Amino acid sequence: MKTILIPIDLSSRSYHTAHFGLELAHQLGGSVLLLHVVHPSPSAPSLSIPMVEMDSDSRKSSSYDQLTTDLQHFEDELNDYRREAGMLDVKISSRMVVGQPVEAILEVAHSEHPAFVVMGTVGASNAWDKMVGSVSSAVAQEVRRPLWILPNATRLNTLRKFAYFAELAGSEVSCIDQVLDLGEKLRARVNVVHVSPVEEEDFLEAEAITEMFEVSYAAKRITFQNLMFDTVADGIETYVKLHWPDAVVLAHRDWGMVARLFHRSAIRQLALTTRRPLLILQKQN
Repeated sequence: MKTILIPIDLSSRSYHTAHFGLELAHQLGGSVLLLHVVHPSPSAPSLSIPMVEMDSDSRKSSSYDQLTTDLQHFEDELNDYRREAGMLDVKISSRMVVGQPVEAILEVAHSEHPAFVVMGTVGASNAWDKMVGSVSSAVAQEVRRPLWILPNATRLNTLRKFAYFAELAGSEVSCIDQVLDLGEKLRARVNVVHVSPVEEEDFLEAEAITEMFEVSYAAKRITFQNLMFDTVADGIETYVKLHWPDAVVLAHRDWGMVARLFHRSAIRQLALTTRRPLLILQKQN
């Protein structure tokens, strides 16, 4: 059974994220795993404490009792939503761990191998956020599972136009197939967009590749488009502003250091500032 991993902080925003994850699990015939990470100390260094399950001493504390109550209340409300929405086929479970949020989420994503991770995001609001980014954007740079980042309340059935910004390199066919498969389940149209920087001479090569893709995917609800801008980031931002896709899709892979840092910065910027759902896929070289 496919698992949808949903990290939550028990805030009102988490309910929106959990509702989307529940709808996704229902669509895929899967289950939901809620993950709440308890920060060990506000002053603890970000990489000093590994993720651990709650020990027996922690379970005896009043703070643990309150956290357990809050988590159970969250799960109860999500179960109410599940019943009202007619999604009783979706199993909901929860887990609470102690650790740094980013490291804990990555560890659980690695061990549980979920079909998708679903997270919310908050824009950079102070100097610390601007320096290191939100938890969502940090997870986006390292996670090895498909990741949804939701900027606000989003209903899965409202996603009718996907824009996948493709490099036309690496395991591109696999990524296109993933987006297309999800699009078909949601009855959504997919547009694959490649942005060529002006200073690079790959536009004609990209045109030839997309022509081959157009032939291969002729029977599918998918289109292909090549654009030329000063930078890839400029092209993505301009396209999104002009065409207003319901969801933006990116893929990242391990590659050369300079290129990787550039691509990660683009992902981080979109994760922090996008006003529409962002799906990030892992691409093989």
